[in-house]
Amino acid sequence: MSGFRTVSDEAATVLAGMLPEDILANEMEKIYMARIGTGDAVLMGVIRSERGTSMATWQERWNTANKGDGQWIRRRNGEMNLHLRQFFTGHGGYRKYLYRFRHEVSPECPNCPILDEDLEHMLYQCSRYREVVSSVPPPEGLVAFMLEG
Repeated sequence: MSGFRTVSDEAATVLAGMLPEDILANEMEKIYMARIGTGDAVLMGVIRSERGTSMATWQERWNTANKGDGQWIRRRNGEMNLHLRQFFTGHGGYRKYLYRFRHEVSPECPNCPILDEDLEHMLYQCSRYREVVSSVPPPEGLVAFMLEG
């Protein structure tokens, strides 16, 4: 996942697009048990059914973790990379985050000395990044924008 160890397990599996190991193991066990004595047509139905059950279990886990509405789990496009992981988790090369762990001497933006450098500052306030992020939609539309493309 290439994220910091402070990223939760729930967030890491969602961002990586991978079922948690325990859910996947349960799915594989049920498929294996169904494979004994069934034909290919029946087995394919079991595989589809078990994947649906696994996805529902994962969604329920995500919902109870109180970390989002599940749109990212259901995405069908796009690849995850280090920069997007840092963006979604807020755990990245932002001075405010690095300062917490004493990897920076100050949380302040070098361009805007009275403001802390975090993701929101970089995307919507800092003149240093304004040209690069000029096409970024406002925060409330950002996830939908990313899921579209």
